[in-house]
Amino acid sequence: MSIPYLACILFLCVACLLSSSDAACMLCGPGFPELDERLSEAKSAVIDWLMREQRGDGSWPPASTAESVLGLQLADRGWLNGQDLNGRHLTKARLEYELLRYLVPQASADRAQVQERPVPDSNESGPRGRSRSESGSTERSSRGHGRHSSSSAERRSRGHGRHSSSSAERSSRGRGRPSTSASADRIEEVRTRQCGLQGFSRGAGTLGQYMLALQSVCCDTDDFYGVDLDRLMTRLLRDFPQENFNNFFQYSLAILSLCSQGSETNIPKRALRRLAVGSNRDDPCGSDPHSVDTLSMQVMAMVCARPQAMGRGLGEWEDIIDARVQCIVASQRADCSFGGNTITTALALQALSAVGAAPVVCPCDVTADFLLDVLDQEGYTRENATFTVHPSVGSIAQIIPIFNCNNFGSFANASIDCPNYDLAPAPFQPGDLTTSFKLLVDDGSTVIDYGVMIIQGESLYTGLLRLEDSDVGFTFGTLPSSFGRFLVSLNGVPSSSTDFTYWSIVEVEGGVEGLANSGIEGLFPVEDDCYIIRLTSYA
Repeated sequence: MSIPYLACILFLCVACLLSSSDAACMLCGPGFPELDERLSEAKSAVIDWLMREQRGDGSWPPASTAESVLGLQLADRGWLNGQDLNGRHLTKARLEYELLRYLVPQASADRAQVQERPVPDSNESGPRGRSRSESGSTERSSRGHGRHSSSSAERRSRGHGRHSSSSAERSSRGRGRPSTSASADRIEEVRTRQCGLQGFSRGAGTLGQYMLALQSVCCDTDDFYGVDLDRLMTRLLRDFPQENFNNFFQYSLAILSLCSQGSETNIPKRALRRLAVGSNRDDPCGSDPHSVDTLSMQVMAMVCARPQAMGRGLGEWEDIIDARVQCIVASQRADCSFGGNTITTALALQALSAVGAAPVVCPCDVTADFLLDVLDQEGYTRENATFTVHPSVGSIAQIIPIFNCNNFGSFANASIDCPNYDLAPAPFQPGDLTTSFKLLVDDGSTVIDYGVMIIQGESLYTGLLRLEDSDVGFTFGTLPSSFGRFLVSLNGVPSSSTDFTYWSIVEVEGGVEGLANSGIEGLFPVEDDCYIIRLTSYA
């Protein structure tokens, strides 16, 4: 069955396909208000269920922490901001702990492998006639300190392995300069290999999930406790296939973890070509029962990596995407499902939404109803329901992005509300001298009045932290700058460069309003002060 790709194009709102906010999701375009409402209710119910599944140690069962964090972020970008400070710290710490638990043994294995090598002769040179000490020092000098402080030349070469060595390294090849200390050579090689890990025992697909989840909680992946995960990922892509990393579902997740960071992280051209070829370029539809899942992930990854592919002259990129989309569309069954299950159906809808296409065998709204009907029957979208199947955290985490019109490639275009990770201020103690002041939050449609109490001398920022740590439902987000922290969201409402809005701070004195002359860290309320934090337009 061959269905022309253009026949399945549906005019859908780009803002809905790549939802960077949590405005109403119109999965099938305008004109389906009942479906939109049902999707919104299902999203809320499933998010609530998934949050209840989080354990006391911050994890999700069974070993689904990264999947759950990723799914929640794509379903509701403000979900983490909705947690209290301790909840945020617990989620972030658990995610980091799990990844470190995999990385540390790998570092130990790499170190042991190096230590087992014979001690080199002091005159023995390293690869290509280069001494090991020279190799180590050159590699260290070219590594830099992560994406934000590296040189433009290093950023261009990141991820290309030995083919992108620095000019100093290239010029030193063949010199065979003798090492001054064989033991120093070995130590430096151990350090180099430990900081630049050679592998990841769980496979690059799992690492990709953790990298996307780390981005969800605003953690850098180019300096994760001294490990450049971006560079590690490019190395794993180069070595594909290998144990625990041998299929294109995993490969697509690996690509997504890099392309989601935009142009700041280069994807090797060889890796892009391999994604384009896939498991069977001549017969993309294949006969594998899991092929729709894999094709869907490949389409999402190819759309995400499209700018880099076009920049590298991979001219057949769009044709390959089109061929894979046709395979996905043609695989829909008479019952309106893809693959006969909710996960494959959700992934197929995500892939189609990523390219602005719609199902053909069943209309988009009927296909979405199938997905929602099954989830309702199984109990996920009904409060206090008895499950008809064993509930699966990992499955739901893969399904819920479509409830917000997002897909696994949406990170490349969606903004993320980075929460505050500052520790809650010390609790009030008997005898503390306190200050009370009023705070009004005006988002343009509603004004909420809060009473705030701080210890004398604390800043407005500390007052916001204390208010957020209370039970009044107040949340806020900030970003650091050379002038201190500035507000980027309050109560889930973000500032927006697209809409030309920002959060301004207004001081009220004697009924007269005036813009504050300092930021939240430089304002120190006194008794009965009044502040207004207002969403302001600068258009």
